[in-house]
Amino acid sequence: MKKYIAIVVSSLLTLSLVHTGLVYGEESPASITGADQEVVIVYKNQAGKEAAIEQSVEVQHEFKTLPAVSATVSAGELQDLVQDPNIAYIERNVPFQVTDSSDFQVLGSTVNATEQSQWNYQAVQPNQMWDKGYNGSGIKVAVIDSGVAAHSELTIAGGVSTVDYTTSYADDNGHGTHVSGIIAAHSGDGAVTGTAPGVQLYGVKALGADGKGNLQDVLEGIDWAIQNRMDIINMSLGTEYDSQALHDMVDKAYNNGILVVCSAGNSGAGTDTVNYPAQYSSVIAVAAVDKNLNRGDFSSTGPKVEVSAPGIDIVSTYLNGKYAVASGTSQAAPHIAGILAILKQEHPSESIANLRTDLEDYIVDLGASGRDNLYGYGFVTFAPKVDKTAPAEVNGLTVSQATTNSLTLNWQNPVDKDFAKVNVYNDTGKLVTSVTKNVYQAEGLSPSTTYSFTLKTVDTTGNESTGKSISGQTLSPSTEATPVVESKPVIPTPTPVFAPTPAVTVPVVTTPAPTNLVAAVPSGGGGGGGGGGGGGIPRQPSTPSTTVTAPAVAPTPTPTQKATQQLNTAKTSGKAADWLKAKFDGKNVSDANFQKQLSQIKQTMGIKDLPSKAQLSPSIPVSISLQVALKNKQYKYIDSSSMTPDHVTVLNSNGEVVTNVNVSMKWNRIFITPTASGFAKNETYNIIIEKGIKAKPTAKSDQQVSSTTPLILQFTTR
Repeated sequence: MKKYIAIVVSSLLTLSLVHTGLVYGEESPASITGADQEVVIVYKNQAGKEAAIEQSVEVQHEFKTLPAVSATVSAGELQDLVQDPNIAYIERNVPFQVTDSSDFQVLGSTVNATEQSQWNYQAVQPNQMWDKGYNGSGIKVAVIDSGVAAHSELTIAGGVSTVDYTTSYADDNGHGTHVSGIIAAHSGDGAVTGTAPGVQLYGVKALGADGKGNLQDVLEGIDWAIQNRMDIINMSLGTEYDSQALHDMVDKAYNNGILVVCSAGNSGAGTDTVNYPAQYSSVIAVAAVDKNLNRGDFSSTGPKVEVSAPGIDIVSTYLNGKYAVASGTSQAAPHIAGILAILKQEHPSESIANLRTDLEDYIVDLGASGRDNLYGYGFVTFAPKVDKTAPAEVNGLTVSQATTNSLTLNWQNPVDKDFAKVNVYNDTGKLVTSVTKNVYQAEGLSPSTTYSFTLKTVDTTGNESTGKSISGQTLSPSTEATPVVESKPVIPTPTPVFAPTPAVTVPVVTTPAPTNLVAAVPSGGGGGGGGGGGGGIPRQPSTPSTTVTAPAVAPTPTPTQKATQQLNTAKTSGKAADWLKAKFDGKNVSDANFQKQLSQIKQTMGIKDLPSKAQLSPSIPVSISLQVALKNKQYKYIDSSSMTPDHVTVLNSNGEVVTNVNVSMKWNRIFITPTASGFAKNETYNIIIEKGIKAKPTAKSDQQVSSTTPLILQFTTR
């Protein structure tokens, strides 16, 4: 039995369900009823892809990096797709929303504070890395949110809209602009500064003006970020629903070298309240803290929380050139995205797994020691740490040599980066000396006497370890001293340096431009190779001119005449395509008689306008169901032999016939698929299906009907 992700079907899923998992195949066919559903269909192979496209009422998007499409599917076709072995799983289009804990407090176009005075800036101190030359320059960061609005403190490199009501990625909510400022606001230009003001900022509008969205649009945003080779994705949004498609998509981003940062959510404390996609291991889940580094009471908790960042009372950019204050894990996540951009610039060849681990080098541990469910590993900051930790102890401490009046100690120094020296104390606790090497010789000692020493390591800030002790006895005068074996440093064999072979300069002879159509040959230079005679292009003999009398040119018809001619063609042919061409030709014709005839002919032909479709993907097929369009179950199975080449015509917005399309059929649907070049973007098209198409109610039925109603479907691309 195969397990599929649940779909919102009226009789199968209730609001009380928390998780979307559901096993299909146990339901009776009659139980899968209801309205069309918006779903994400993930397929296994080409056959699955074709089934997903052909059995959907409408395909909204074909993903490029995941074998899936987002589509609207009827209840009946949903049953067929669920049972199709070529389909991996189907998910419902679950909701998403921003992760703010409060409304924005708009401050206006000025803020009574300097950039450096903002508490989050002081806490993170990104200037510590800026001073070293790292401000995120050249790192591409995609903010998948409500878009990004134009602002004097933001430089936007580009973006995309995945919502269906606009093609612009401009922010109409304010959330995405606030998040973007935390990452990339200019330094020194105004009231706030981003953590990494040098990044290339991209706005991906996947949420609407109300701060809400859905799975399809978020998936499409991540898909775009992967295709456009982003370095970092910030998602200050979330959902309570687990989604396999979302999990697969963020994993795909991570495997393509993209760091994915997400707000942990504002669901408060609990055993595990972290939202999705922050729950997934390929995502860095960020919790929120206040200026005292205490967790915000709204901040989600659980084992998936990885790090913490400023998320309360954060000032950032907002709509209409203004600034605003907001709180939430939405504000915490972009701080980490900016920090990672800086680390990515500093270590451009480092793997994203190592970059993720590098965050721990800048951690201030909060809460319980080590990683915990409230703060993760802790608060990430570039501020210099107050080092209170002593270096590790020496290893392998031994008495390597003894004489009647001396003892020699040897050991291995620790590998701590901040190790400075070793303090040597005698048995009375007095500091004898400090050494930076790994040997100490005590001299002037008495024979046959035991001496004790304690060695303590010290770091660059003066922290001293507890120490390791050792005892040794000097030799008696009658005992021959142990010979001292000196350690000689190993001198590496120098690598031979070979002088480079001097480059040979070869003269370049430039061929002069040809004169009078005869190729010129460069003088000198020797050689020349074969070929006698001029080697040029001979002049062609001149041809005597002949006067030709041009035929008389017919006068260009007026717009009204052209439209009338096309209207007469439609009367004769009886084709809806000819009628629509006449309508295009006559769009600027004010002749009332012409417009009247245009309307009468449409009525005589019985032309039916289907509901138009907007914002379709230029690469996705457009389908028309005859059964739905004609509201007649007799058209369940189309007779392919009745589909002649002139049955389907596609016109662009100028009334010109579009030829780069293929027409196919399956059951009751006619598919118009663009060729490799696709439909044009931001264009309006009309699909005309002429009458005379034959169909029958079942595959084995002997009863056949012929359509008597021409259909016209208008659609626009995004």
